[in-house]
Amino acid sequence: MIARHNLWPCIALVFGLASLTAPAHAESQEAGTTVEARSDWQRKKCDVYRQAFAEILDHVGREGVSDAFMAENQAFIDSGCLADVDACPETEADIEVANGLTIASMNAGAASSFSPFRCRE
Repeated sequence: MIARHNLWPCIALVFGLASLTAPAHAESQEAGTTVEARSDWQRKKCDVYRQAFAEILDHVGREGVSDAFMAENQAFIDSGCLADVDACPETEADIEVANGLTIASMNAGAASSFSPFRCRE
């Protein structure tokens, strides 16, 4: 059985970091479609996501987090947070990580649709 971990201390840290990076004019920046053409806002959102992913995994561990969920999140990050991946949270641990990432991203000013969490199959 997967041990439940308390993400709140980690999420609070990510909230603090995210609030420092959210520009007030984010919605007025034009989005790029390649890693090189990304706007500053796209870069900042991806940096927040990348950092939150690492911190949440460091805090709760990788036990119970599925290999597919890990790989899809890493593919999303490696693409500059532009790839249309399906990071489908299937295990209890996947869901816990996804919840933390969604909260961190939204706190930084990103829409909930920014995260790659989809289960289309």
